[in-house]
Amino acid sequence: MDNIVIEQLVKHHYTKADNKTRFTILIITAVFVLLWLNLPSFPAIVMMVVLTIAIATFFMNFFLNREYEYCFVDGELDIDVIYNKRRRRRVFVGEAAEFEVLAHIGDSEHLDFYKRFKLRDFSGGIVTNNTYIFVAAYKGKKFRIAIEPNDRLVEAMRRYIQPQKFFRKVTTEEKL
Repeated sequence: MDNIVIEQLVKHHYTKADNKTRFTILIITAVFVLLWLNLPSFPAIVMMVVLTIAIATFFMNFFLNREYEYCFVDGELDIDVIYNKRRRRRVFVGEAAEFEVLAHIGDSEHLDFYKRFKLRDFSGGIVTNNTYIFVAAYKGKKFRIAIEPNDRLVEAMRRYIQPQKFFRKVTTEEKL
């Protein structure tokens, strides 16, 4: 059998949760600035305000600017998160053959049974025709994991997943 190696990079778009995080950071920054305005010396005020704004900007840019890299090698899917195009962290490793289900995110018929598991979103943040959910165990716990694979990656995973566990989105073109 030929070795299958597929890599894909998915840019994460800002979601409502990301916007809430940004808003929270801005509120905390404003509170610290207002508290430090009560300090008696002016240089200390300027230094604390600049420091607070710099830290808030760092957190907003570093942790909210992220991409996901999917690496599929001979049946094993690795998912890494890349923060600010500098720092990489592995967030999932698993064998496709061990997935309990792989279905399009809109396929409630096959995914409703798994709603009790926590959802980890490693997709672009916007539901598209290529947004899928699979259920797998990672570090001793089962998760629903949302990804946004391209057609090549879906086809490669299909080779390793049992047919009764794989549910591809049926488009109107395929129905005809």
